[in-house]
Amino acid sequence: MPALVTKEELEFYHEQGYLLKKGVFAEDELQELTNEYTKIWFDMLAAGEIVQKPEKPIDSLFPRLRDHYRTSDYVRQFSVHPAITGIVEDLIGEEPVVVQSTYYIKAPKTRGIPIHQDNYDMGIAPGTTYSAWLSVNASDRENGGLYVIPKTHTYNLVVPHITHNVDRYELSEIYDLPESYEIVDLSTEPGDMVFFNGNLIHGSYNNATENRFRQSFVVHYAGASLERTSVNYNYLLDKQGNRIRRRLNLEPKAVATQGPIFTWKDKGYVY
Repeated sequence: MPALVTKEELEFYHEQGYLLKKGVFAEDELQELTNEYTKIWFDMLAAGEIVQKPEKPIDSLFPRLRDHYRTSDYVRQFSVHPAITGIVEDLIGEEPVVVQSTYYIKAPKTRGIPIHQDNYDMGIAPGTTYSAWLSVNASDRENGGLYVIPKTHTYNLVVPHITHNVDRYELSEIYDLPESYEIVDLSTEPGDMVFFNGNLIHGSYNNATENRFRQSFVVHYAGASLERTSVNYNYLLDKQGNRIRRRLNLEPKAVATQGPIFTWKDKGYVY
C-alpha cells in the first residue's frame, strides 16, 4: 500500500506533534456518519440517557458521545477505516489499535475543553495515544475549533495547576509552559483531519456563535506494542475491528467514568 503521508508531513508531525490533513473524507461519507450519530443521539434521548438539565440546558442536551464503536457496527467500521488507520500507521510506524472514540455535537453557546494531554487518563504504556480528529462541520475559533501548543508532545505527562480565577475558560488549567510557547488555532473544513500525539497539550474554544454547530469525531489509537491501558479504556480493537486485550494500568493520572456520555470522576478539571 503506498504511503498516505509525505516525507515533509512526517517530519512536521514528529517536530510539531500534530498534522492537519485536508479532505480525507468526502461529503457523502460525512453525511453517513452524521446520520448514524443522529440516530444514536435520538435513541439515547428517548431512553432517558440524555437528560436536559436546567443549570446547563444546551451542554447537557448535546453531551460528548463516547465509545459507540462498542455497540454500533457502523461506528466500529468507521473507527478502523483504512483512510484513518493508514495515516496513523504511517505517522507512528506501527499498526494502530483503537482505544477510544468520541463524537462531539458542539452546539452554539456550549463550552470548550481546557488544555490537556489525552494520555493523562488513558494510561497507555509504554508510549502514548495518537488522536485522529475528523472535522464534520467547518471549524474555527468562533465555533469552538481546536488549538494546539506545538512541540509539547515532547513533554512527559504534566500535572496541571487548577485555577478558576482566569478570564478565558479554555485556559483554566495552567501548565508549566516555557515563556515562548505558542498557541496555534486550527481552522478546518468538512472532511479535514487533525492527527496529534497524546502528550501534545491542546484544547478547544467555546462555541460563541448563534447558530453554527461544530460536530467532530475523534478516535484515539495506540501502537500495537502497548502493554497496559487504564480500566475504562480497555476495549481495544485491532485495525480489522477485532477485539484484543492488554493488561491494566492501575495508575492513570485521572479517571473517566464508563458509559455512553463522556464525564470525569475525581479529576479536578471542570469539563
